[in-house]
Amino acid sequence: MPQADKPHSEPEIIPPDHAERDSHRTGVFVDARSTERVYIARLHLLGFILVVLIAAVLSAVMIALLLGVLLIWLPLLVFFVAGVIIVAVLRAYFTRAP
Repeated sequence: MPQADKPHSEPEIIPPDHAERDSHRTGVFVDARSTERVYIARLHLLGFILVVLIAAVLSAVMIALLLGVLLIWLPLLVFFVAGVIIVAVLRAYFTRAP
């Protein structure tokens, strides 16, 4: 039985105290052998505040859209239900045997 090929490169394990502390890069690097490195930037106070503000604005827009849809469809639903009730009463009135 043939043995599995040995990997061409070993995974790089960086201890926590040797990590790059001031790197604020975000991105993906792919080298010639299709290995990937993902760099994730740390979120500072200003970035956190911006993310929270964007989430709040998007939430407010979604609530406004949902309320707008509700305000448009609610009267239509009321008219539809009233029409169904009126048609049912009129049908019962005109189909009653004399």
